[in-house]
Amino acid sequence: MLLLAFITVLATGAIVGGWLHAFSVGFDMFVQDLVWDAPIGVTISSRAGLAARNGDTRLSKIINTIMFNPNHCELAIVADMQRANEAIVLLTRK
Repeated sequence: MLLLAFITVLATGAIVGGWLHAFSVGFDMFVQDLVWDAPIGVTISSRAGLAARNGDTRLSKIINTIMFNPNHCELAIVADMQRANEAIVLLTRK
């Protein structure tokens, strides 16, 4: 978990869409799938954001603090949905 936090903090300084950001998002998805056996393509931040929407704000507060952004988990939900929609478009091309 400490390694994940370190990589995520490094990615904060990377340009969105850059290789470091892509690596950290991929690693995040891998870890959360490995640890929680959760759906592929969903990040830890998104899961924390969804939990916060349901009243459990503990993890989202920690992640938002680490990422220096009080809206990080909500933005992660949006980013995960955008990636999923892009995959749908790619997979449904004729």
